[in-house]
Amino acid sequence: MKKWIVIATGIIFAMNVSAQTLQEAQKEIDNESYFKAKQILFKLLKDENVTKTDVYYYLGNAFLKSDDPDSAKLFYKMVYNNESRYALGYVANGRLALLAKNKAEAKQNFDRALQTSKMKNANIYYEIGDAYFRPEVIDLQAAISNFEAAYNLDNKNTTIMLALGDAYLENAVNDNTMGGKAMNKYEAATEVNNKLPIAWIKIGRLSVRGRIYDQAIEAFKKALAIDPNYAVVYKELAEAYYLSHQYDQVQPNFEKYLALSPGDNQARTTLASLIFQSKDYDKAIEESNKGLKNNPNNYIFQRIIAFSDFELKRYKEAYEANQSFWSNPARKVKDIDYIYSARIASAVGDTTAALNYFKIALANDSANCDLLGEFGKTLYIARHYDEAVAQYNLKKEKCGSLSSLDVYYLGRAYFTLGDSIMADTTFAEFAARNPTSPDGYYWRARTNLKIGAPEDFKAFPYYKKYIEVAGGEPEKYKRNLAEAYDYLGAYYFEKDKNSSKENFMKALELDPTDEFATEFMKQFQ
Repeated sequence: MKKWIVIATGIIFAMNVSAQTLQEAQKEIDNESYFKAKQILFKLLKDENVTKTDVYYYLGNAFLKSDDPDSAKLFYKMVYNNESRYALGYVANGRLALLAKNKAEAKQNFDRALQTSKMKNANIYYEIGDAYFRPEVIDLQAAISNFEAAYNLDNKNTTIMLALGDAYLENAVNDNTMGGKAMNKYEAATEVNNKLPIAWIKIGRLSVRGRIYDQAIEAFKKALAIDPNYAVVYKELAEAYYLSHQYDQVQPNFEKYLALSPGDNQARTTLASLIFQSKDYDKAIEESNKGLKNNPNNYIFQRIIAFSDFELKRYKEAYEANQSFWSNPARKVKDIDYIYSARIASAVGDTTAALNYFKIALANDSANCDLLGEFGKTLYIARHYDEAVAQYNLKKEKCGSLSSLDVYYLGRAYFTLGDSIMADTTFAEFAARNPTSPDGYYWRARTNLKIGAPEDFKAFPYYKKYIEVAGGEPEKYKRNLAEAYDYLGAYYFEKDKNSSKENFMKALELDPTDEFATEFMKQFQ
């Protein structure tokens, strides 16, 4: 099925592209314009003067580098013919072996490719290095050695120079001198060809990596001065503007990129992701919905919509979008998916799902302090009180402290379990942290009702403080205020009848059906 989709797409591309060459397609791949490269290559399949196996090989590269390995495999398989000694065919077989995680078989094929080309073909060395290096680094040293061999055979080839620079830069993690070597290769490429926008893009990327965003933006603008229709530059500019907090420049540049690459749904996922990260959640949903019109099974858009709806407190919509994400067989799950799924499920009351997601998320990131606390709350809501206490104590041990919300729910868990001493201590801490919140005083009062004999009235100072703090908003705290006034009425009954009556009357003002206050009021008649 996938094969027919690819071929059908190729026919559509072919209808819209004028006569172009294999070299131009290679250039577009080098320039990371994979969408354009595919257009050219599908057109070339209809050209009788072009070797089809070469076209198949570079179609494989274009699809592989645009994150479609299944289609890439189809084309690589069309390249090799065991009846002919064809160097690029061995490279294609080597790439297939790497996709199958078989490095030994890949090396055998790459060695045959070099033997077939008598180790004199710079392009074969380059393609082998590229196979080890892109789209993911499989063997960095093998990539560098092959790129260097290619460069020794053709030291004016800018494609090889830039690839070698990229490999050096990747190696900068292990050797901090490699960043300089990478920049030397990029700058050397501009000297060989001062009309090479991809070289300036790579210089800009290196500046982004060093967080020198103004220099990066300047380099990207130089690339645009050379070719204002070079789509990739607008994407790079958008990301540089995002990283330098110039958010108003992000979307306009991405929109230019999308206008130049209308079929690149991957770019729209990047745009939607950046908008989400800038916390413009409504806009992130809007962009994601645009993408879903063209690609209704795109799990990244589903993810962004679910996360954005959650941040907007539209929990029902978030839950539905999240269900679509998890039911998508093409999804690639990240740790963040479990985190948000736990939060979303908890928000809509699906505690069973929430607990499962939290457990997986914490197995992936056991030191996530926010997550540890959220899991504790979910355990409390699920009435797993012992586990909630253990979870909050685990967070305190790992993170050094608890948030005020953690302290509150820890106190509630202790209270429900009947551990009045620990509950009182915990609510005392909450009240000390949040002196303007009535909740700490209310729950200290409720806890102290259980401590000592009723006639000791241990809850009195906390109910009194609760009234002092919550009394200004009687509608908001009506029920608990009535309870507090009842308690004060009972406290004063033997000590001060007027104060007792006054408190019971306040309780009845808040709740005319208050039976406790009604019975006591009969004593004043």
